Amino acid sequence: MQVVKILLKCCWRTNINWTVIRLKTDERHPTAGIIGNIDMYTLLLSCIYLRKYLIFLDIKFTLFYLVIGDEILKAQVKDTNCFYACKLLYKHGVKVQKIAVVRDNLEDISKEVKYFSKMFNYVFTSGGIGPTHDDVTYEAVALAFNDSLHYHPTLVNIIENYFKAGTFPSPAYKMAHIPTKSVLRFGTNEITGKKLTYPFVMVENVYIFPGSPTFFETSFQTLCKECFANYKSFAATEVYINAKEESFADVLYAIARECPNVTFGSYPEYNRYYKVRVTIESENEKDTEAAKTMFCNRIPRDVLVHYDRTPHIDCTSKYDALIQRSQRRSVYERSFKKFV
Repeated sequence: MQVVKILLKCCWRTNINWTVIRLKTDERHPTAGIIGNIDMYTLLLSCIYLRKYLIFLDIKFTLFYLVIGDEILKAQVKDTNCFYACKLLYKHGVKVQKIAVVRDNLEDISKEVKYFSKMFNYVFTSGGIGPTHDDVTYEAVALAFNDSLHYHPTLVNIIENYFKAGTFPSPAYKMAHIPTKSVLRFGTNEITGKKLTYPFVMVENVYIFPGSPTFFETSFQTLCKECFANYKSFAATEVYINAKEESFADVLYAIARECPNVTFGSYPEYNRYYKVRVTIESENEKDTEAAKTMFCNRIPRDVLVHYDRTPHIDCTSKYDALIQRSQRRSVYERSFKKFV
């Protein structure tokens, strides 16, 4: 049991298919007992290696996003960081499982971080790391991990030179007062290739980002490149329907049960072209297309709408495809020749 606990801890609470664990606990497994035959040092090295290369195994990482700030809860500021992060993560093939918003309160932030850092592989926070009295995120994270704060020399130097904060101490240096367990992560500018001026801070599996969208977006791009670059994007498609949801809800429900590896979404969007947008996604193109074909074949053909959300992209090939499937092909061809 002790071996299992160590393996779980080293694997960073990852929701892996627990084949390795079963080698020890399930005597019916053909290779049961392998873990018991290796020394502890070899096991720890294996776990470190596994944690580094988890991306190549059958693994589902879990992510929690914590938005910090009274101004968000009071609707004084519109949060754009959460939308940006979720969109970028999804593009990299990663989904956020939970999002929460918490006020600028030391105990509240600390409780959220302490609890969810044990429940999720990655915890992202944004906001609450400025120079004012209500910026308490660093202190809260330190409290969550039973850590203390110190003035990180690298951050002190950045604040002194970049922000022209003057002599130490001044309120600006509060931004350099971070947990002692912190690791600084610098990104690179996509255009110049130079190291970014300001880093984001990481404490164990908690990644602390600024609330300012300018600093947040550049830092978050760095995180995605480093942690999720090898992920495969989701295979997603959309179906546009000129009918109300209730007219095809039973069909969608049945197909969702028949295709457990595919995720379906239905979103009413009343406009002049269609009434509902149905999203279909999975981890591979084959399952997505099979589910789409199944769904389209089970609803009336006359409610399906050929709608393109990005008509400005790859216009020529889309026009050719339109001509090929159109019954008025000659009309389209003659109109096209007038402009060529």
